Amino acid sequence: MIVLVLICVLVLAPLAREYADLRRTFGLSRIGAFATTSLVLPAFAMATVLTLPLSPHPVAQWSATVTATVVFYSLAARATAASASRAATAPSRRI
Repeated sequence: MIVLVLICVLVLAPLAREYADLRRTFGLSRIGAFATTSLVLPAFAMATVLTLPLSPHPVAQWSATVTATVVFYSLAARATAASASRAATAPSRRI
């Protein structure tokens, strides 16, 4: 039970910090920041599928899964944040 709580803290604490950073730095709404932070789930799914060939070697598979999840999530979150910051500075189309 303690191991499960420790894993949850190690995963949820950085995601909560990322959520707060998205709200503060990029001015995303609660839903926008939550949706961006939730990109960790499809990133994990993609990483799991990509590392299936390593299933005979569980340590290598989970190491590659964690690494790929971090990479995919980082790319998706930064792309979303960049898009949000561009939208805020884009010129208005109203006349």
